[in-house]
Amino acid sequence: MYTLQVPNEKGIFLVLVCFLLTFKMNAQFVSQFSQYMFAKESYNPAALAEYSNITLNGIYKLQWIGISGAPVDANFHGSIPFAVKNKEGNIGISFDNESLGLFNKQEAEIQGAYKMNFANGTLSLGLNIGAIKIGFSGDSAHIPTGVYGNDYHIPASSDPLIPTSQVYGMALDLGLGAFYYSPKMYVGISALNINEPTVQWSSTQSTYVGNMYYLMGGYNIALANPNFILKPSVLIKTDFVNMQSDIDLLMDYKEKFWGGLAYRINDSFVFTGGVNLSNGLSIGYAFDLPITALVSSSFGSHELMISYHFNFSFAKKRNKYKSVRIL
Repeated sequence: MYTLQVPNEKGIFLVLVCFLLTFKMNAQFVSQFSQYMFAKESYNPAALAEYSNITLNGIYKLQWIGISGAPVDANFHGSIPFAVKNKEGNIGISFDNESLGLFNKQEAEIQGAYKMNFANGTLSLGLNIGAIKIGFSGDSAHIPTGVYGNDYHIPASSDPLIPTSQVYGMALDLGLGAFYYSPKMYVGISALNINEPTVQWSSTQSTYVGNMYYLMGGYNIALANPNFILKPSVLIKTDFVNMQSDIDLLMDYKEKFWGGLAYRINDSFVFTGGVNLSNGLSIGYAFDLPITALVSSSFGSHELMISYHFNFSFAKKRNKYKSVRIL
C-alpha cells in the first residue's frame, strides 16, 4: 500500500494560520456562525464524515440586537453514517432560514460525504445539492419620490428593477468540499453556491448568489493536566473580493465543559461556552461583541447551538420464546 508523505499535523495547522494572517479581512457575510466548529458541515459538506453516529445539529442566531432588520438565522443539519461493501461515508440533510432586512432566504440541501484512509487520518469528499429560495418584501420598501441630479430627472419610484410587492424565486444550488481529519486536527476547503444560482422574480427582476469559498482548520493541544485540552481553530470565508476570518481558542475540560474566546478580524470579539450533557446532548452559547461603530447601536449578537449524537441499530432483534410445556 502506497502512503503519501505529508507534513506533520501541527505544521499543517500553522501554515493555515499564517495564510490567514497575510490577508486583510473586513467583510460581512451571511450565515455567520460563531460556533462553526460544532457544525462544520454548514460550510463544508465533506465534514459530515467526521461523525461516526447519527447526528442532529441546530444553530439559532440573533445578530446585532437593537438594529432594525438585522440578520436572524436558523440552521439545521441531520446526518447518518453508512457502509456499503467496505465503502464508508455519511449522508445528510440541511435547512437554513435567514432574514436580512427586506430579504429572506431559505435553503434545503441533501449532503453526502465519501471517506477514505489518508496518511495518519481520514480524507473525505463531499457534495451539496439542493434548492435556494430568495424573497424580497417590496411592499415594505420605502422608495423616495422626486428627481435626482441636474442631468437625470428620473423619479426613483419609477425604477422597474425595484419590486413593489412581495416576490420570491427558487434556483438550483450546488456545493463541493474536501476535509481531512485525525484525532489531533482537521482542515477543510470548500466552495458553496458554485453554480452562482440566479433567482428570477419576474421577466425584468432577479437576484443571484455569488460563489463563496471556505478554509477551516483546528488542532487539539494536550496540556500537562490531562483534564484540559486547548483547541485553537480558524475559519476563512472569501469570494476573492472580500474576506472575513475567525480565530478561535477553546479550552475543553474533561470532554464535558468548554469555553473560550474568538476574534473575528475587524469585526467583533466572541465569547463562547457550552456543556456536553448525558446521552449525547450538547448545548453551546456564543455572544458577539462588536468592535466597530455598531457597538454604539447594537447590544451584540446571541447564538444558541444544540447538538445530539446517538446510535441506532437497524438490525432486527431476535426474540426468544420459551414454552412452559417444554421444561
